[in-house]
Amino acid sequence: MYYAISHLTLYKYSHPISDSVMEIRMQPRSDGNQRVIRFDVNVSPDTRIFSTRDYLGNTIHNFNIPALHESLAIKAEAVVELKEPAPLPDALPLSAWDAIDARSHDRDLYDLLLAGQYTQSTPLLKQFEQEVQWQRSNDPLSLVKELNTTIYNAFSYQSGVTRADSPIDVALQSRSGVCQDFTHIMLTMLRNLGIPARYVSGYLFHRVEENDRSDEDASHAWLEAWLPELGWVGFDPTNNLIVGDRHIRVNVSNDYAAASPSRGIFTGDASTELEVRVKVSQLQELPYEHVELTPDMPMPRYSYYQAPQQTQQQQQQQQQQ
Repeated sequence: MYYAISHLTLYKYSHPISDSVMEIRMQPRSDGNQRVIRFDVNVSPDTRIFSTRDYLGNTIHNFNIPALHESLAIKAEAVVELKEPAPLPDALPLSAWDAIDARSHDRDLYDLLLAGQYTQSTPLLKQFEQEVQWQRSNDPLSLVKELNTTIYNAFSYQSGVTRADSPIDVALQSRSGVCQDFTHIMLTMLRNLGIPARYVSGYLFHRVEENDRSDEDASHAWLEAWLPELGWVGFDPTNNLIVGDRHIRVNVSNDYAAASPSRGIFTGDASTELEVRVKVSQLQELPYEHVELTPDMPMPRYSYYQAPQQTQQQQQQQQQQ
């Protein structure tokens, strides 16, 4: 499958601001069954964009805009090839628990057993674990599948109940939320049982016949659990899915704290209005000649905005998508 993704983020400020410093995580990953064929990022006002890669293999772009400006636009476009992952077995042997415990001190897995900013265990979570009898009562794969379905059935999908920075207790109390909330709850429960798990941000291509609960043409979140013999396996509790050839992976991390598509700070006394537009389309064939993505590939830029030459009392503020 080939997919084209367009992700536009527009910040509008009530007064001119300056010294915007931004970090964006919008480039899909090239690993496993996924390959990035093309990726472009454009910023207005025009600026130079730098890229780095973190220890988990995520590509991070960053830039700064020192001049005064009243808006900031970031447009990321990608073409990705995604293949159907290998089918999972019905179950793993019970001895898989021993293999998980034996690997729990490996650095790459140990970090993903630790609680993050949004994956702290709470009394409300303990209450939910007791309610669903969350314990090592089956093999790890079967148990993770069961939890994926349990969270899907126990919570309703409802926007506006939680925010990007909400703790898991908000969703647990209301038994509703969005993909980020369900992912954080499931991550915490898996780690409480000793299963390494990581947060995945990206996109889901929606098909009418699938009856997906998550919003179409929006960024999405799910998780991957590490299982013996299988490695990292994706689960989507929002839609009760085992991740297949519709989930486009962008960033993996402990939780949302290191997964926001864009975040940064600026200098100025201004309020911010944020607008995000996402479009995910399936392609039957590539619309242009295939060009391999390389680390030294230049990032195209364009500018459609002229920054005003004004002054403003300086005050540092944070912004995040």
